Amino acid sequence: MMPTRFKEAIPLAETRFALFDFDGTLCRGDSIVPYLRFCIAEGLAPRSQWVRAACGWLSQAVMPSRIVSAKERSLSFIAGRTVEEMDTLARRFFETELKPRFFADGLREIDRLLAENYHIIVISASADVYMRVLPEFLPCETVIATPCVTEDGRYTGAIEANCKGLMKYHRFLAYTREHDYIIDREKLRCYGDSPGDVEMMHMAVLPTAVNASRKLLAALPVAERAKWK
Repeated sequence: MMPTRFKEAIPLAETRFALFDFDGTLCRGDSIVPYLRFCIAEGLAPRSQWVRAACGWLSQAVMPSRIVSAKERSLSFIAGRTVEEMDTLARRFFETELKPRFFADGLREIDRLLAENYHIIVISASADVYMRVLPEFLPCETVIATPCVTEDGRYTGAIEANCKGLMKYHRFLAYTREHDYIIDREKLRCYGDSPGDVEMMHMAVLPTAVNASRKLLAALPVAERAKWK
């Protein structure tokens, strides 16, 4: 049953959506650490960036509400760099680091859903400084990720609200409203692997837990279970 906080007017229509988390769901493991390692290897970030990142994540471990600050510390080196420059880097990152880690079963599921006329949407807490190029590597309609702020075509170093938990739900609804889509919950498919995906997955009548943790399965006892390789 849909949680009380989701009882907005979500009318039925013919539009079919399949929502996918990214890290751990479509791609093996986390992506921000490999991204930081890649940027250091490429000379865009100093080795001392590891220290800044570690301090940020330790602070977040003590106080989870500091997650945005942790990401800003980890990605502080992008400040002042152009969107075009970082997009070029992101393409190399996906090609060499992330594409080989895509779950083959996940790609097959996307192909199956596309054949059934689903709109594929990736909703991720990962930063859009690299996630924004994902549609060039996966056949998805769009990527909704944690926004890195830009001004005049350059990154400021600031990061907006973390796209996790309830934020995934709100960002998806905002996207559908912006494009005049109407959600059909009977046809909605949602895929995730962690507790941060629960609110998004609750939108589906029968969500799919991919390589899921016990915490996720406890929160979604009716979810289908999938082991993707």
